Amino acid sequence: MRTGASRAADCPTAAPSRRTVYARAFHRACLVLGGVPQLAAQLSAPEAAVRSWIEGIEEPPEASFLAAVEILLLDAQERHGTAS
Repeated sequence: MRTGASRAADCPTAAPSRRTVYARAFHRACLVLGGVPQLAAQLSAPEAAVRSWIEGIEEPPEASFLAAVEILLLDAQERHGTAS
C-alpha cells in the first residue's frame, strides 16, 4: 500500500481548529499514499477537493471518507502483518 510515505510535504495539515476526524484520516491516507495527487487518483476525486478535505475546509462525501479509512486499514494490516 505504501508508495511514498516519505513525501510528507505533499500532504497539507488542517489548522488546529479544523482537525476533525475527517481531516486527520485524509491527512494520514495522504501520507500513506505519498501525496495529494496519489490520494486523489485513488479516490477518483479532484485534487482541489481532496486538499479541502485534508485541510478541514469541507466535509467529504461519505464514500470518499470510507475509502480513506480503507486505505488506513490496509496499510495497518501491511505494517503489522495481519490478515483480514
